[in-house]
Amino acid sequence: MTLNLPDYEPAFHDAIEQFWADRAQQMARQRLRGLQDAGTRGSVTGGTHLNAVRDLVHQVIRDGGLKPAPSSKLPGYYRATKNWDTVVMHEGTVAGIIELKSQVGSFGNNLNNRVEEMIGQSRDIWIATRERLLGPVRPWFGYLMILEAEEKSTRAQAPKNALLPVDPAFDRASYIEQYRIALERLRLEGDINAVCLATTNRTDDEAVAYPDSTMTFSRLATSLRLRIEEVQAN
Repeated sequence: MTLNLPDYEPAFHDAIEQFWADRAQQMARQRLRGLQDAGTRGSVTGGTHLNAVRDLVHQVIRDGGLKPAPSSKLPGYYRATKNWDTVVMHEGTVAGIIELKSQVGSFGNNLNNRVEEMIGQSRDIWIATRERLLGPVRPWFGYLMILEAEEKSTRAQAPKNALLPVDPAFDRASYIEQYRIALERLRLEGDINAVCLATTNRTDDEAVAYPDSTMTFSRLATSLRLRIEEVQAN
């Protein structure tokens, strides 16, 4: 199947720029209210920092002829429900699920937690699918992550002490590279269908890079559009 997609990369770069602006605005609003979360957490607890990225994903869906579902809450297997960032429905069936995440700072504290979250989310989707909780068709699952590129996240990391030897793939891998490995393996195992992994620097919010050429926003958009074409054809 051949698709003639718009070039979404300039719009994605604009969304990343807005991501930084929204983070700054959320922190400023918290300070005005006399609230101050630990570290950079105040810039994400407001819940709007990924709105521009979400809106672009919604545009990709609309360009394919469908609309984002009015609610993103779906049943789970290990929990009653979960709110996803975006859900695509077609004729009562879950066609696609998209999760959006970001990490700015605190890489050492949060990387393992975030990877465990990825694994748990995908497992919950696929067992819920097996149990027919998400309809008769296996949904498409896309994952988009934005990481801050700075000295700590790009620096080679020595493997932590473990009872047995660590997988050599992680030897001297930076935090960004460890995320890339995790997402690559989740995709390889079929736990995630498509990935966008983008890095950006707060001192140059217009600069966007991809640690893996198969994990660009364009690749994610293409995979999502192919899924939309597939469900509409059936």
